[in-house]
Parts: sequence; structure tokens; C-alpha cells
Amino acid sequence: MGTMDHTLLHLVDRRGQTLPRSIRFAVESAHRWVRREYPYLDEAVIAGWAEDVGQVMGTRLNEIHSPHRYAYSALHGKVREWFRTCAAREFTVGIGSELEEWAGVDRSTPRAIYQTVLFDQLRTKLSERDRQILVLLQQDITSPASVAGALGVSYAAAAKAIQRVKERISTILVGDPTEEQIQTSPHFCESESGG
Repeated sequence: MGTMDHTLLHLVDRRGQTLPRSIRFAVESAHRWVRREYPYLDEAVIAGWAEDVGQVMGTRLNEIHSPHRYAYSALHGKVREWFRTCAAREFTVGIGSELEEWAGVDRSTPRAIYQTVLFDQLRTKLSERDRQILVLLQQDITSPASVAGALGVSYAAAAKAIQRVKERISTILVGDPTEEQIQTSPHFCESESGG
């Protein structure tokens, strides 16, 4: 409730001139009342209504005898109209999976975004040939035979290139292997011995 007291309303007439003090106080008071009585309504919507009421009141200065009564009635009328026109279809949605479900975000969306960012970052750190292989791997062209056909190289060269790209990606993501990892990993031992 602390933030509703700090909402700044832009209370001007249709020419952009500041409204008289009595009108400003009446509209601000009615605004605070609506915020207190209807805490789940969007604060920005209520502020817009209050500013609209202020503008109308600015055009009828000589006709309004009780600015407070007018402001409260007009703003309350806007709230009632909002509820009556079915514009008030609010959805109670939690944070996280409920919000994602309501917004239509499926479980694969965050993963797809993460993968896109990851592959873009990887492309900047790989050589041109490695980037070509990465693009093929992204397109599910993963067998050495398919990569060989796409790049016009031998099966053995494609297999070695795929392995090299995977090692470089691993190094980029995890960092360089420690001496212990090199000595205990059969994969690293094979690559050192040329196999």
C-alpha cells in the first residue's frame, strides 16, 4: 500500500494547464480511495482514469460545486463501468509455471532461447570450418557420413572434425581439462596418442 501514496498524477486541463488546487486535491483523494478499495485493479489504469476525470473537471470549473463529490462519483463510475463491460476479466495467475501456462509459453521455449544464445556465442569462438560443422549438428546432421557428404570430405575426416568440434565446445563451456582429467580419461589419452 506504500506505493499507491506515491503515484504521481498528471492533472492538467485539455490545454495542458495545471488544474486548480481544489480539483487536484479532490482527484488525488478519489484516486487514493479507489486504489484502497480496489487493490487488484491495475494502478496505471486507475491513474489514467483519475487524469481523465481531472481533465473533464477542468472544463467544468464553474459547474462543479463540490469537487470531492464529483471526483469520487466520476472515478467510482469509471470503476463500475469497467466491471460492467466485462473488461474486468482478471486472471489470478501465480509466478512461474502458472504464468507461463497462461501466457502460452511451453516448456521448450526457455530451452530454445538458451540454445540460440549458446550457439551464437559458440559460433564467435570457433573457426569457420568448426562453425560449419556446428551448424550441421544443430540441423541434426550428426553422422560422420552425413557431415562428410555435406562438406565434401572423407568419412574419417568428418568423424575427426566432429570429434574436434565437440572437444572445442566442451573446452569453451567447461574450460580446459586438468592434468588429472587428461591422464584418467581414455578419450584424452586416445587423442594424445593420435587414435
